[in-house]
Amino acid sequence: MDVEEITQQLKEHACRLTPQRRMIVQALLASSEPLTAQQVHSSVSRTFPNISFDTVYRNLGLLSRLGIVNRINLKVKFNCRFELAQEHRHHFICLSCGSSFPVSYCPFEHYSSKAQTDTGFRVVDHAFEVYGYCAGCNVGNHVDLASAVNP
Repeated sequence: MDVEEITQQLKEHACRLTPQRRMIVQALLASSEPLTAQQVHSSVSRTFPNISFDTVYRNLGLLSRLGIVNRINLKVKFNCRFELAQEHRHHFICLSCGSSFPVSYCPFEHYSSKAQTDTGFRVVDHAFEVYGYCAGCNVGNHVDLASAVNP
């Protein structure tokens, strides 16, 4: 995904790519891992020193609702992280250090269509996070979550 694709997606939803949104997208594009809203704000405020954290957070929320950004909910002190939605992904999340590992498949995909067949409930979106401890934090246990990511 690049800035032009994101611009097109925004236009399809009657939104525009403001300079602030462009900087938010560029911060996410430049990162090799999901970022917290605080990290995005820190990056964007180098170019826009007067941008408020609330503006960054609201724009991340908008981009998430539009499906341009994935919001990864954490049960730890970091609250949530954001990444560009280049593909539908789920994550393993470490309860100790807050790191996240993408899951290479959607464990809910089969159940989504089954739910509609069985109950008539039409799923339009879902989030799936698995909480545990990464290999570095999992002292005394030999479970390697990173290898479980790519079965």
